[in-house]
Amino acid sequence: MTGRSTHTFVCPECRRSIEVDDAMRATLLETGCVVCGAPVTQEDIGEAPTVG
Repeated sequence: MTGRSTHTFVCPECRRSIEVDDAMRATLLETGCVVCGAPVTQEDIGEAPTVG
């Protein structure tokens, strides 16, 4: 799947780390961490290396 952008999310509260796509990134920014509910900022979601 080329062209797919992935990001690494690290929760500022519970410190869980998951790799997410663009749609999940937007959801996290809107609703917060899926594990603990903490608010999420763009700084909490970085670019992950993609294999191309």
